[in-house]
Amino acid sequence: MSRNGIQGQISGPMLAVLIGAIGGLVLITLVQFELGGSKVDRSGRLAILINGLSQRIGRDVLLPNYGWVLQIRLPEPMDVESRDRFTVMLRSERTGATIQIEDRFVYENGIATLVIPKSLGLSTGLLSVRATFRDTTGKSFENSRRIRIRSWFGGTPIGQRQVIHFEFEVDRDDDGIPEFLADLERFGLASPDHPELARIIASRIEARAIRRVEQAYDATHDPNQTGQPRDPVHVLFRPTSDPGTYTTRICVGGSDPTHSDSVGHVRFDLRNEDKTSDECGDEPAAGIFPAELEIYRDAPLYRDVLGPFLESLGGTPIGEHPDDRALISGDIAREAGRRADIDRAIAVFGDVLGSIMAHEAGHALGLVPEGRPGVGLFGGSEGDLYAHNLLVFGDPPENRWLMNPGRSFTFEELAGEGKNGPLRFRPLNYAYLRDRVVVSDER
Repeated sequence: MSRNGIQGQISGPMLAVLIGAIGGLVLITLVQFELGGSKVDRSGRLAILINGLSQRIGRDVLLPNYGWVLQIRLPEPMDVESRDRFTVMLRSERTGATIQIEDRFVYENGIATLVIPKSLGLSTGLLSVRATFRDTTGKSFENSRRIRIRSWFGGTPIGQRQVIHFEFEVDRDDDGIPEFLADLERFGLASPDHPELARIIASRIEARAIRRVEQAYDATHDPNQTGQPRDPVHVLFRPTSDPGTYTTRICVGGSDPTHSDSVGHVRFDLRNEDKTSDECGDEPAAGIFPAELEIYRDAPLYRDVLGPFLESLGGTPIGEHPDDRALISGDIAREAGRRADIDRAIAVFGDVLGSIMAHEAGHALGLVPEGRPGVGLFGGSEGDLYAHNLLVFGDPPENRWLMNPGRSFTFEELAGEGKNGPLRFRPLNYAYLRDRVVVSDER
């Protein structure tokens, strides 16, 4: 029937009503289909994370061809029977090539984790990741994201020959006594009348502190939880007199002449460009200053651990108690209680100092640069927030990450006795240290 014929039999108003009724019927049909048919959950309960980062934070990260961590947070725990209901597809936007990789993942605590291997052969350019999961009720979950793979021509940001040398023998005032020994006297952990015993205590605290640093940078405290036996940062920490080339020297001892409450100050070295810096001077002040740990003197843990040795709290400094000589002779049976107090003080003081050393070493290695990933790693630019972690919109993070502003930590947190245990690097920080994140176009 011709268009003119229709208009001849139906008036304008009636035609409008008819079209509206037909449109409404179509809409009702579509709604009923949507409500009655199967739905795909795209709420984010199934999430795709890169190096432990949320999609909001990680969307601008530039990645190498391999070595970074892909994680899928699942809506329910995975078991052997449910793995056939889970798929992960990678697709190169440049070539169109696709590959399914769900069988490569390690499953733990509701997270599927894969450290991208070199053998996967990812090419540069945009890469799409699409994950799907179907639960026992038949409900489907889906998520996808795009990431950018970059060539790695300039080598790693950190490099495998970088050494951080913590110098405990610095004598800033040239009185013949290392500042670190004088610091221990301040806390009752040494006595000037018993230098041999003071050296023993200092050596044990140094070893404990270095071990704490190595844990922060090694697989033990990897926040990305890669599931690999070892996933270390390629930086060496050597408290020796001859650490070798590519060495950043950080002195430990004394007080900050410019800030009486500064426990440490190491210059921020963007992208770790100066691998031989000397953080040991007075102008500007640089180094780690254990003497300033007195700012925590009101902390319960401080008073509990150091109370037996601080004269101000009724204690007796190490070396001045008659039983302390047994620590040198090896006869420790008759002073077991005193020995337990000393061991506890060494462990806590060493862990506190080691957390500070790990934090300051992070600055020397290039953490935390200002700006979004691709340029920076969400680091602050002013005041106490300079070179420290920030959230996407510039607020301080609620999580207690190791590279947060130093003044934000409690004594208990530095000792690893806060509610979350030892301070760890933010996943993005650790990914940078592990050479998984490209932080600028030329790198």
